[in-house]
Amino acid sequence: MITPYLKSNLEDLLAVAEEIWFAIALVKEDTYDFVQEAINENCIQHYLVGIDLPTNPIVLRKMQSKLKKDFFESAIYKSEYNYHPKVYLFKVKDTYTAFVGSSNLTDGGLEDNVELNYKITNQEECLSILDWICQLYKDAYPLSEENILSYEDQFNYIKQIEGELKKRRKFIKLRKPTTIITINPLDSIDFSDRYFKKEHHWAFRRELWADSSTKANIERHESQLKFLELNEMIFSKFNKYGIEELDHNVKNHIVSMSYHLEGATTQNLGAMWLSYGKTQQEIKKYKKLFTKVPNKKYSDEENDKTSFINHARLQIRIELASIGIWLLFGKNNDGSSFDRKNFFDKMKTQSYRDEFFKKITSLPNKYWIRVDDIYKDCNSFKNPEELHLFCKNDSPKKYFIIGRDYKITDVEMSEDNLPKETLKVFQLLYPLYDMMIDKLNN
Repeated sequence: MITPYLKSNLEDLLAVAEEIWFAIALVKEDTYDFVQEAINENCIQHYLVGIDLPTNPIVLRKMQSKLKKDFFESAIYKSEYNYHPKVYLFKVKDTYTAFVGSSNLTDGGLEDNVELNYKITNQEECLSILDWICQLYKDAYPLSEENILSYEDQFNYIKQIEGELKKRRKFIKLRKPTTIITINPLDSIDFSDRYFKKEHHWAFRRELWADSSTKANIERHESQLKFLELNEMIFSKFNKYGIEELDHNVKNHIVSMSYHLEGATTQNLGAMWLSYGKTQQEIKKYKKLFTKVPNKKYSDEENDKTSFINHARLQIRIELASIGIWLLFGKNNDGSSFDRKNFFDKMKTQSYRDEFFKKITSLPNKYWIRVDDIYKDCNSFKNPEELHLFCKNDSPKKYFIIGRDYKITDVEMSEDNLPKETLKVFQLLYPLYDMMIDKLNN
């Protein structure tokens, strides 16, 4: 979609973004300040800035002051060629949005000039953009004192000789560290009273998503052990909370994978979760609906319609910078097809729509429903028909989720409170789960 004026679009996304990546040729001080004023204070920020156009050293100084203090990363890109991109990528609740076009991070670029930018919401394309930025970061120069001083000297001298401006900047000498430094955006958080510690979240940084090394597996395994500990604390209390119908389908695989397994793990490991839903005996009943293929076994759990992950479930999930507690319909292999069919068949009746609306809108603030990667607050719907119309946007290739997310620093995510909060949210979401899922014995 063509987006000629960026400022209002960026402002809306900055307020809710969890993470941003900006690769820009030119940054002006006032516009950088605008971003810092508009941005969600817990957003992780990444900037790859050019100096082939006259980015003022004051901007680099402001960025340098934020390094290691906030969720902030920035570097200078310089090569023998002009660095000229204008790319803005946002992550909001696990969904990416990008703007690519002609607008630098300047007042003219965002508001005043005649510019052309294209908004991209296709997730594969957005992830390709993210990979492109990450590749450039590998060749970038750090915002070290030495590099900024070198640039300042040249910048101040060149201002007096505008005709040689671009030519002279090519000869600015920058230095890279002898070792690669990975900035941890979690360093500013006090994890002493958190249930999930820094290392449990850090195991899901992007660099490890596709990493199948022993080191990466060990890091993720520590998070898995913490989930198993949580299961021991809460599972025995399900009866007290009226959710005793929830169970594990496979007793020795109650937490998602901590390592890549050929033929079974097709996705990047960017998160981990502990899930509860139908029992093994309940799910086995679905196998009777399929004609058995001679000498054929299901080798890929994600493509087995009768496997646990292809049925609705309640789960608690962690990733790098957040924790979510959700009611989830999957997206693998037509995504929880039995439960989806049951839900949408029943939504054809007015009484069911009324009851679903009542349950959704009675959820507390901060709960949302996600359909086709679009989020809406649960209490924002005015009537059952509006909610029904929104649900009709569902795609079996996308997640259908009802739940809420937490910041790492939220009081509910402390060592003492997280197990209680998980039980409380499961209790709130269970009536929705119970009315939406398919039950073969009914």
